[in-house]
Amino acid sequence: MSLRMNLNKNDLKKISEISKIIKQSKTFFIAGHMKPDGDSLGSALALASVLNRLGKKACVYCADKVPDFLRFLKGSSEIKKSAKKADIFDCAIILESINFSRMGDIITPGQSKKVINIDHHLTYTDFGTVNYIVPSSSSTAELILNILEYMKIKLTKSEAENLYTGILTDTGRFQQINTTSNSHIACVKLMEYGININEIYRKVYENSSINALKLEGIALCGIKTIFNNSVSYVVLTRDMFKKSGARDGDDNGIVNYTLRIKGVKVGCLFKEVDKKITKISCRSVNTFNVLEIVCRFGGGGHKNAAGCTIKEGINASIKMISSVLKEKLMGG
Repeated sequence: MSLRMNLNKNDLKKISEISKIIKQSKTFFIAGHMKPDGDSLGSALALASVLNRLGKKACVYCADKVPDFLRFLKGSSEIKKSAKKADIFDCAIILESINFSRMGDIITPGQSKKVINIDHHLTYTDFGTVNYIVPSSSSTAELILNILEYMKIKLTKSEAENLYTGILTDTGRFQQINTTSNSHIACVKLMEYGININEIYRKVYENSSINALKLEGIALCGIKTIFNNSVSYVVLTRDMFKKSGARDGDDNGIVNYTLRIKGVKVGCLFKEVDKKITKISCRSVNTFNVLEIVCRFGGGGHKNAAGCTIKEGINASIKMISSVLKEKLMGG
């Protein structure tokens, strides 16, 4: 019995338009957002690999370096930092970015004849020639698979591994509320290409440095709850990184511990960038919408996983986020 993912008429129309542009184009710029994650990188690398196999010329670009835990993705060592000012592409495929600036200063709109905008976030803009936006999708990788299946393209094992990594990481190991039947159907299809899902899991989640674990321990020793234990938060200072010997990026996944406490509805991580800049990551359970919280501070993301950056120190940032949370949770 073949498994089918649920696609509506509008989705099919968008995919058809994307398919036509891909067939008509020869040169491709592919990129996702700054501070790349498993979904943006896995999707971009899989798509570039497919296009190159089709005889196209495609390259992945990223303003920031690939996180250590994602360097196993095939093609990650070939990613370029930015396009040259004189480069002109037939098509730019932009993943998980609300606009061109979300990628960093690596290309301008005028450098591509066509733009394909693919995203699954609730906050987005229609800046593309074609905009394939599905907020109900677990990941961009799931959307890329839809496109490739529509085009009847068979994947290589490494392309399937890259897409699976995207779904695995953006669903939080299939534990987050954005995990759907389509997520699992997509993974079944990818597993048919012979990928080793246990090996991928270990490379992503069980390959930390000892310093990363020390950072985790230091952070969790200071975990706190507020508002009758409905909110939990953890703080990461530059001093904690220094004491543990951890590097930027070694904090990946720490925020998820905040939801392990009984009764907690919202979990936050406050990370000190410097004395006047704090990055905030938020997670929530069930119907609580943390996107509404971070949007007040110019952030973005999903209903149950979102973040923002506040130009204040950690203590001031905690007060600002707490004030909005109190309003939402307790009516003021």
